[in-house]
Amino acid sequence: MKYISYRNVTFASVTGGSYEFRKGVPTYAPPRMHDELIAMGIVPEEGQEVEKDPVAGPTEPTSPTEREAALFAAFEKIVARGRREDFTAVGAPHAAVLSRDLGWGSIVAKERDAVWSKWTLLQLEKEDA
Repeated sequence: MKYISYRNVTFASVTGGSYEFRKGVPTYAPPRMHDELIAMGIVPEEGQEVEKDPVAGPTEPTSPTEREAALFAAFEKIVARGRREDFTAVGAPHAAVLSRDLGWGSIVAKERDAVWSKWTLLQLEKEDA
């Protein structure tokens, strides 16, 4: 689906994609990014219907708090499972394992690391309480 921006902007999605939009130039972006694009003021090209992304799988939350809650639940599950191969050398869950467990396209390591740090700090606080 093509979208139009009314200013020059580079859009970075929470799903990991990055697209450069030029003022008034229709630019393709996957349908799963529709809500994020609309929030940025980037609109579908006139005459287009919002299409379903056939390969998107389960809908990924776009809200940071919803994504964090889903990742926290996945961390709980992975830690409880306790399989060594599910973790990186530094002890964080592999992004591919998170993607598989959540049913999302792909998890960006930067997002995983930030949320993992927050989750591990919360676990330490629980132990101290």
